[in-house]
Amino acid sequence: MAVALFIANAVQAQSQSVTTATKTPATRAIQAQPADEADAIFARWDTDHNGTLSLDEFRIGWHQLQATMTLRRLHEQFVAMDTDKNGCLDAEEYSRLELIRNAGKRAPPMSMFDTEKNQCLDFKEYVNVVNYLLRHEHK
Repeated sequence: MAVALFIANAVQAQSQSVTTATKTPATRAIQAQPADEADAIFARWDTDHNGTLSLDEFRIGWHQLQATMTLRRLHEQFVAMDTDKNGCLDAEEYSRLELIRNAGKRAPPMSMFDTEKNQCLDFKEYVNVVNYLLRHEHK
């Protein structure tokens, strides 16, 4: 969905630049940006560099994009939950995680994910919490 919206915006920007006779350099640069980004994404996904995307290339690229977007959202959540802004989640912050609250008494102890044994979960450890809880939430 996000890629479709991105592509639609790029196509719209491209068609506007064709139908409008005069553009300032700043306007051209702004409108060129989505197309440039689309070209860069296409080039990354076109792994055999033949100028077309096979279904496999598209699927692989799409899954990589989804994984990147998921990590960004998780990082945003992590930053929001890190109320003291020390770069990690302490026991109190851990207890406020929605997945932990939803698990209730079945919630695993924070120590299960604290690989550094510093009573604080960094982002990588937080991702491990989320992965674990999503795999075990219906068991």
